[in-house]
Amino acid sequence: MSIQGYYRFPTIHENQVVFVAEDDLWTVEVSGGIARRLTSNLGEVSHPFISPDGQYLAFTGREEGPAEVFVMPTLGGPSKRLTYLGTHNTVVNWKPDNQTIIFASNAKLPFTRSFQLFEINQNGGISQPMPYGSARNISYGRDGGIVLGRFTADPARWKRYRGGTTGVIWIDPDHTGEFQKLINLDGNLASPMWVENRIFFLSDHQGIGNLYSCLPDGEDLQRHTSHQEFYARYASTDGNRIVYHVGADLYVYDPRDNKDQLIAIDFRTPQIQRNRKFVDTARYFEDYDLGPQNTSVLIVSRGKSFAMGNWEGAVTQHGEPDGVRYRLTRWLKDGHRLVCISDENGEEFLEIRYANEQKPPEKLGGLDIGRPVSLDVSPKDDLVVLTNHRFELVLIDLESKKMTLLDRSNYERVNGVSWSPDGRWIAYSLACTQQTSSIKICQIDSGKTHQVTEPILRDINPS
Repeated sequence: MSIQGYYRFPTIHENQVVFVAEDDLWTVEVSGGIARRLTSNLGEVSHPFISPDGQYLAFTGREEGPAEVFVMPTLGGPSKRLTYLGTHNTVVNWKPDNQTIIFASNAKLPFTRSFQLFEINQNGGISQPMPYGSARNISYGRDGGIVLGRFTADPARWKRYRGGTTGVIWIDPDHTGEFQKLINLDGNLASPMWVENRIFFLSDHQGIGNLYSCLPDGEDLQRHTSHQEFYARYASTDGNRIVYHVGADLYVYDPRDNKDQLIAIDFRTPQIQRNRKFVDTARYFEDYDLGPQNTSVLIVSRGKSFAMGNWEGAVTQHGEPDGVRYRLTRWLKDGHRLVCISDENGEEFLEIRYANEQKPPEKLGGLDIGRPVSLDVSPKDDLVVLTNHRFELVLIDLESKKMTLLDRSNYERVNGVSWSPDGRWIAYSLACTQQTSSIKICQIDSGKTHQVTEPILRDINPS
């Protein structure tokens, strides 16, 4: 049986391609075939780049926590950590001397998403900033020219973004130290690469990220790929051919015949990350609710709802075994039914389920409940009050399946909802300004609200 992997961050040297799958480095020939694993690290690896002579492989690794620069032989072997900056560092290229690794880092910068280029010798030492200011990518021409990418992050991260940090490419064609903007396109540019006498790059100015090129003076723009469903991402070159990934696949583009080709990978993996495993339940514990008689409890963990007795009895899962996420599961007043938030149809809605699972669930679709944040059940009636991401306080009658907006804040989410023992009132905290909140109560029958405390500071969690 053929196993399909998710292949990312390819780099190429002659007939060898190195890529990332299952958070490790793998290698395969350009023509495809069986992939061979190069690393089996404890931490995530990304952004590999093969040296110009093909002997060494630099990559970003998290083996010891932060994203740092590592280097290893291209054919496999132990890796060596080169940087100890404790910041976010991404390998972007090598210098033509085969000795110097270039990486982008936010070290010593005031903002986490600001990057500049650093260089470090493959044998180790102190990394040094390069004299180019803000930049995330660099590529060298054969005559010493330099092309830089500023704000050139992955365009697929924010598709068709056109804000102030869209990717821009700058070029110093004659290595004089004077840079000029390469080209003006209404799109987000990334991965500038100098191949022969053209500058190749990724752009989504025509809607979907594809591979383009132009001359060093910005003229003669050409489109080279026609991917329509997924963006072309993380392109890399050895100066002759270009590799990139689209969706979960790798492609190679050869400028000599102007054709791109899928790299057919035979992925032989034990799929260790998909093995069944036992985890610390406390890490995945999301929510709980005691039953009306305090003899049973509902627990939500990893998007699944479970009911159990407090002292004995089996644990019962409520809802679909897989494929649906449940949240905010609560007992109703009779102790035989429960209400929860389900995303079975793609959009979240209220659902009433029976504890004995003898009847099908009742789905309250069609109610514009938004993204629920909290859910509280009346102690006397089939009523629930929920708060949502729109800062609303909403009452829902489970019998009539009608929704009533009780209150709304202009500043923050409503929080600290508490029912009165007779089920006739609810108390809650409502933000009156960005700095203050007061306690309010609402009479359920009339829907009238009353402010209980003056909003001097923050009054929260009434009960």
